[in-house]
Amino acid sequence: MGFEVGLIFTMYTWFKARKINNRFLHFTDIKEKLPLLNALSNDTTINKYATHLIYLTKANNGKQIEEKIIYSIMSRRPKRADTYWFVHIERTDEPYTMEYSVDQIEPGKVIRVEFRLGFRIQPRVNVLFRKVVEDMVERGEIDISSNYPSLKQYNMAADFRFVIMEKFLSYNNVFNVSESFILNSYFAIKKLAQSEAKAFGLDTSETRIEKIPLVVKPVNNIHIKRVDPVTHKAVEGMGKKVFA
Repeated sequence: MGFEVGLIFTMYTWFKARKINNRFLHFTDIKEKLPLLNALSNDTTINKYATHLIYLTKANNGKQIEEKIIYSIMSRRPKRADTYWFVHIERTDEPYTMEYSVDQIEPGKVIRVEFRLGFRIQPRVNVLFRKVVEDMVERGEIDISSNYPSLKQYNMAADFRFVIMEKFLSYNNVFNVSESFILNSYFAIKKLAQSEAKAFGLDTSETRIEKIPLVVKPVNNIHIKRVDPVTHKAVEGMGKKVFA
C-alpha cells in the first residue's frame, strides 16, 4: 500500500511540475538567429568553445529552437563553434523504428538532426549521432577534418561537444504553498533519478552539463533603502565612545 501511494505521489508531482515547467518553455524562429550564429562563429576574438557543438532540443517544429539554447550559446561565456547541431528525438508507436533525417538549415553551419526511434529503442544519442556524421561524411555532405592547422596536416578529426541543460529551482522565486511543495518535491525526486546525460547515452568526456535556473515567479517586492556611507571620522568617533 505504501509503495502504491508513493508511486502515485511521484507521478502526480512529476506531472504537475512538468506542466509548470512547460509554461516557461519558449521557442523562437531559428532562421531569425542565423545572422547571430554566423557572426559568433566568425568572431575570432572569441576563443573557440568547440568545433562542433551539439544541443538536444525539444522543439517538435523543425523551424524553431528553444530561447534558452540561444541564451546558452550567446550569454555569459559565448560558445563559439564552426558548426551548431540541434538534435531532436521523436518517439514512435512502433517498437523498433530507427530512422533519421537531416536538415542543413545553414549548410555547414547550422544543422538539425531528427531521430525517429521506437519506444523499445534505447536513445543512445552519442552512438546514433556518430553514425549520422559518418553517413554524412560518406555522402560528401560535411567535412569533419580539424580546422586547426597543426592537426589538419595530419588529417585529424575535429572535436565534438554536447551541451545538456539541467534546470534547478532558483532562489529568485516566490510561490504559494502548493507550488512550492510541488516544485521542491519534483527537484528532490529528480536528484534521485538518472541524469539526462546517462539517459541519452552521452559520454561524459564529450558532454558539458549546464545548470539553468528556473524562475517561475520572480521576487519583485523588495524595498531596500539607500543610505549615505559611514565616514571614517564617524567610525573613529564611534570607536572612541565605545572605548572611553
